[in-house]
Amino acid sequence: MTSPECPWMNLVEALRDGRLGPQEGASMERHLKSCAVCAGLARDLTRIGDAVRAPRERATQLSHQRARVSLLERATALPTPRVSFGKARFVLAAATLGIAGAFGFFGGQWTATTSRVALALHMSVPPRLQSASEPQVRPSDDARFTRNRSAGLDEVILEDGALDVARSRLAAGERFVVRTKDAQIEVRATALRIEAKEGRIRSVAVEQGTAEVQYAGFTAVIPAGGSWRATGDAAVEAADKEKSAAIPAPEPTSSAVVPSAPAKGKTSSRAAAVRGSRGMSDPSSDTPNENVMEESSWTGTPPSAPTFAPPPPVRVPSAASRAFADAMASLRRGNYADCADKFEQFVSTYPADARADEADYLRAVALQRAGRTAEAVAAAKRYLATRPKGAHRADAERMAGN
Repeated sequence: MTSPECPWMNLVEALRDGRLGPQEGASMERHLKSCAVCAGLARDLTRIGDAVRAPRERATQLSHQRARVSLLERATALPTPRVSFGKARFVLAAATLGIAGAFGFFGGQWTATTSRVALALHMSVPPRLQSASEPQVRPSDDARFTRNRSAGLDEVILEDGALDVARSRLAAGERFVVRTKDAQIEVRATALRIEAKEGRIRSVAVEQGTAEVQYAGFTAVIPAGGSWRATGDAAVEAADKEKSAAIPAPEPTSSAVVPSAPAKGKTSSRAAAVRGSRGMSDPSSDTPNENVMEESSWTGTPPSAPTFAPPPPVRVPSAASRAFADAMASLRRGNYADCADKFEQFVSTYPADARADEADYLRAVALQRAGRTAEAVAAAKRYLATRPKGAHRADAERMAGN
């Protein structure tokens, strides 16, 4: 229990020390007689004073040193660490988070390994990437074509639309060919665009390299920067005629012809006429054996004889085709001067030929390659003046400098 406090308690020690005046001291002494709390405090102060003034044994040097060492040990001793509840809670939370992270990491590794194994089981072999040397074909949106690859031959059959072909050098013995129903284009280290409609060639435009076009019985080499367009219906009709002439006629089946037997009167009169005609030239024609043979030839059935169709005629190239092929051969050999002269002669000799437009333009190309620039410009201008609807007007304008 706590003893009740008296407001005069602070004056008890002052009374003992003599710090109160006569009146305050007399009043305090009367209070001590009536207040038990202040009287008890006065007795405690008296006992403390008596204990302090009581005599003690004199401390030796050893006891003094021991007391000093004990005091220093207590002063330098570290206090025992006491972990607070908040710090313990923080440590526990950190440990829990670390354990959760470890479980997540190792669990993710195990799940990733399992998913990779499952993915590998369902993976297919990736498609073969196109080689840098393999021709690249980029069709238009409406293009229809098929592509076949065999030993040394890469063939594209174009039905409709346009194809952009880009390729580098081919290995020895390899060919890349684009075919339509009426033409064949062989690509040689080039980039070009080919257009066709309903299986028939429309145009060829070469950006780099060269391309060889075989069309309507002739061959044209398109140089870099040049273009070629089908000349019209004349070449198509010529190709159709050559195709129909190359197909042999069907062989008719042999059949026996059975003539109807003539009447007896007619037979005898005919036999008589035969005998009469023979008698004029040969007197011995009236023998009985011959008469019997003549009669039997009309009354019997003659044996059947097979009939054979005549072989189709061998198609011989015309003089115009030979002249054009000779000029193209000179162009391929690099004999450009001779080639220009042959194309000039072809145009002047066969002006109505479907290949005259091609020959007139190729003459300018040959002159340009031969280094005869002025003559090439003149030939290009002549082409523009004489052929307002020519298939190579755009190339001729560039050559003429227009």
